[in-house]
Amino acid sequence: MKRYFDIGYHYNTVTEGWRYIFGDNFHFGYFKTPEDNLDRATDNLIDELASLCNLESTTKILDAGCGIGTPAIYLNQKYGSAITGVSTSSKGISIAGKQLPNEDAKKSICFMVADMTATGFPDESFDVVWVMESSHLVKDKELLMKEFYRLLKPGGYVLLADVMLSKEINTVIRLKSFFKFIYLHYAFGRGKLETSEYYVFLMRQTGFKNIYSKNIEKEAEGTLDWWENNIIINWTYLVNIMNQRRVNMFRKAIKSLRYFFGQGIFCYYIMKAEK
Repeated sequence: MKRYFDIGYHYNTVTEGWRYIFGDNFHFGYFKTPEDNLDRATDNLIDELASLCNLESTTKILDAGCGIGTPAIYLNQKYGSAITGVSTSSKGISIAGKQLPNEDAKKSICFMVADMTATGFPDESFDVVWVMESSHLVKDKELLMKEFYRLLKPGGYVLLADVMLSKEINTVIRLKSFFKFIYLHYAFGRGKLETSEYYVFLMRQTGFKNIYSKNIEKEAEGTLDWWENNIIINWTYLVNIMNQRRVNMFRKAIKSLRYFFGQGIFCYYIMKAEK
């Protein structure tokens, strides 16, 4: 039962399979045009979030929930920023380290196993905290925001992208959608979604200012078509890595996401907050 709640353990067991479903970017895409494929769209989302502040070669970034390191490497190559990526998944961190393309990258990017709510880094260590689809995995988001505020230099930014609730989920919705939530927890890990309004509330309460948020649900939803298609295309590989029952659960989880977006229960936001 403990392992069911352990996000690090969960990611250790799914990471290899996820690469066949999501590609190397473990996040939604931002589809600007019908011609965008999944790789282009997931890079678009990185670009869209990065555009909310000025990233430079002198910018020090904490990638909180870095996956297998692909967004960090992309940002480093595009802006030259120094990046520290943290994750509770030892598997993800191992793959991230192996993805570093050259010696220059190894000097400016590092990955380590750490809890994003208690990183252990000194106060005011970073100019930007980058949070791409990892905040929903943290139940205590107040603690999360306090850690981000502590880690940022004055004038620094939190840049956050994630699936959120469009509205509070009442008991009726929970009962009617019980198994859909189970599929999501089984596939993506047991987290806790909140509304964008709650994120804004916590940011303000923590001391952040100049908060910006934008719902990009329409641009992100097309991701689900690609994920479903990738499961079909890569079925044999996925079954060998994850077993058929687990792959079927992923298919149901993606259908559940489609349902929740379609019912106006889920949405997708990018956010910026300044210390």
